[in-house]
Amino acid sequence: MPPAGEAGAWQLVLPLLGADVGWSAGAGPARRLPHTASGGGSPRRTGLSTRTRIRPTTLRSYTEHVERHLIPHLGRIRLADLTGREVAAMFGVLSATCNRYGRPPTPATLHRIRATLRAALNAAIRDGLISENPARLVELPAPRRPHAEVWTDQRVRAWRDHGERSSVSVWTARQLAAFLDQVADDRLYALWWLTALRGLRRGEVAGLRWVDVDLDQRSITIAQQRIASGHTVTVGPPKTAASRRTIALDRHTVRLLRSHQRRQLAERAAAGDAWQDCGYLFTTPDDHPLHPDYLMGPTGSAVGQTAVR
Repeated sequence: MPPAGEAGAWQLVLPLLGADVGWSAGAGPARRLPHTASGGGSPRRTGLSTRTRIRPTTLRSYTEHVERHLIPHLGRIRLADLTGREVAAMFGVLSATCNRYGRPPTPATLHRIRATLRAALNAAIRDGLISENPARLVELPAPRRPHAEVWTDQRVRAWRDHGERSSVSVWTARQLAAFLDQVADDRLYALWWLTALRGLRRGEVAGLRWVDVDLDQRSITIAQQRIASGHTVTVGPPKTAASRRTIALDRHTVRLLRSHQRRQLAERAAAGDAWQDCGYLFTTPDDHPLHPDYLMGPTGSAVGQTAVR
C-alpha cells in the first residue's frame, strides 16, 4: 500500500470500489480502500465515478485487480507521471508470474486487468486530470475464445487417462439422456429438464418465479437472475438485454412443471409455519430460494457417475 500523502494511479479505482452496486437481496456495502492525498487529481473525484450501478461479480473482479495487481505494481507512481512504459512493465511481470495452480495468467485475464485500468484512466481524462491514457497502446497477446467440443467417448478416455479436457465440453444426446435418467427421482427434476432443454443459465433458473411462468400459454419469461458473489447472492436483471426473453414450452415440459407445482404445494402444507412463501419456482423443501451454485453440485456428480460411463 502506498504511504499516506503519495498519490498513485491505483487511486483512480477507489470510487469504483465504493460504488452503489444497485442490486438487491443482501449485496451489502462495498469495502473501501483508504484514501490518500492527491497530488495528481483528487481520488474522491477520479475513477469510475460515473458507473454507479455495478454487478457484484464485476465489483469483486475490479477489487481483485486493484489489490493484487495495480497496487503492488503501480501504487508508488503518481498519476501525472504514469506512462505506457510503466504499464507495459507491469504486464510483463504479470505475464511471467504463475498463479496458485502453477500456470501464467491467460491473455483474457491480462485483458480484463487492462480494461479495469483503462476505464479508470479514461475517467481521469474526463475530469481533466490527464490528457492521454497510458494504458491505451499497451500491446497484449490476443485472447482466444474457447471453442465447445462434444464430450465424445474418445475425449472421455483422454480425460480419464491424461486429464486432458476442453474448457468447454458439451454432452452428447446419449449423455444428456443418461443424466436425466440419473436425476429422474430428484424433487427438482423439472429444473434439470428445463435447464437441459432450454439452455438457461444457472442464475436465470435460480431466479425464476411463478409470476414469470404461464403454464396455460406454455411460456416462461426470463426477467431476473440470482448471482453468487462469494457467499453473497444478489438479484438483478438478466446478463444482457437479449437475455431478457420469453421462451416457449412444449407440452411435456408444461406437464413436468405442473407436477412440480403440485409437489411444492404439498411441501407447503407439510411445512406449515416454516414455509417461506418466497414465490420462486425452484426452492429448498421449506421454500428458500436456491443458491445458484446448487446447480453445480448434482450436475458434477452426475457427470462423474453417469455421463462419462
